[in-house]
Amino acid sequence: MRRINFMARVVLYVSLGILTIFFLSACEMQQPENIPQRMEKDVRETTEKTYTGYSDANEHGYAWAKVTVRGDDITHVELMEILSTGDEKDYETYQYEPSVKAYEEMPERFVKADSADVDVYTGATHSSEKFKQAVARALDYAKGGVEGTYYDGTFQGESERTDYGYAVALVTIKDDKISNVELKEYDANGNQKDFSQYQWEAAVEANEEMAERFVEANSPDVDLYTNATQSSIRYKEAVTNALRHARKNPDKDVQ
Repeated sequence: MRRINFMARVVLYVSLGILTIFFLSACEMQQPENIPQRMEKDVRETTEKTYTGYSDANEHGYAWAKVTVRGDDITHVELMEILSTGDEKDYETYQYEPSVKAYEEMPERFVKADSADVDVYTGATHSSEKFKQAVARALDYAKGGVEGTYYDGTFQGESERTDYGYAVALVTIKDDKISNVELKEYDANGNQKDFSQYQWEAAVEANEEMAERFVEANSPDVDLYTNATQSSIRYKEAVTNALRHARKNPDKDVQ
């Protein structure tokens, strides 16, 4: 009887030992599951992302800003001004020194301030304001959650350049509606077409009619103008790109 009790206790202790080992092993297997989650969070906080914002346009063009952020911090800013012709401003040959200095020094101001709210560069107020607006909108994209489809203002877009030329569109938006469109065409050498002297009547009519169609449709999705197909295609592409520059949500495509 005593031998039986002894054996029973041995079996009990062995069983408890096995259960304890199994339980500890299960706990050890579960612990690593939390490590990747912590690692993912750390990686997410240190990953850099770049967002591009665009300023309003005027008769001199507009600016864009590529803003790189890590978490809530600005780590790098790249700036550029686009002329009314759709060409990038060549700062190596540009004659007005304050504009060149603003282009060179304002990126560091944005990084140090960790904000778009910085002082304008003396003597280059208009360029500085465009840069600030472009950076602010890039930061809007980074934060997300901005209501509405488009910013109010006038935005410039360009079509692809071909051997036959390209188009530039100035699109004015108010309360998510296109209120005005101005269309310009350039030849392959960058010379603007003078429609008051242009001989191809269909092209002259398309320049006026297509602008009205975009406003009426509140969209670049309109019919091509008869006998001015290539001009119409360029206009539609330029308006589409202007609306892309006006978007509050870069992930939402132009309709």
